[in-house]
Amino acid sequence: MSSLTDKRRIHYANSLTHNNTNISLGDIETNTDDLEAKMDSVILNTNHNSYTGSNIGLSVAASTTATAITAVDLGASSAPHKVNIVGTTSNTDIDVVLQVSNDNVSYYDLSNVLISTIGLKISGVGDICFRYIKVNVTNNTGSPVTINLEYAVKNIN
Repeated sequence: MSSLTDKRRIHYANSLTHNNTNISLGDIETNTDDLEAKMDSVILNTNHNSYTGSNIGLSVAASTTATAITAVDLGASSAPHKVNIVGTTSNTDIDVVLQVSNDNVSYYDLSNVLISTIGLKISGVGDICFRYIKVNVTNNTGSPVTINLEYAVKNIN
């Protein structure tokens, strides 16, 4: 069976036969098999473009706002990311808000990522293009609420 390098060399030679400027490979080494294996290894072992985390059992006092997921740094690139947030709550009268920032100082509510509370389940998904994210929960009840949140963020570039 031919190696990938041999297949490329044959394809290259065949492409030249259909061209008026027939160029010879000469002594140029076109072996890329080792490079491709290394690149596959890098791609397989590099998970820096996906992030996961959770905050299980967060208690939010009555009529207060708490940071349920602290700032997550998605890296220096401003590539688009897909964010998923899921969880459970002990009361439905809460507001869950995704906040974003590019400087980890000034955070803004991101209204295009709606995080819904349906029954005692929390769910939200959306696309973002910011470096930092965090999630705040506001308890609108007169008693403490327990929140369990998990998030996953994946670079979609």
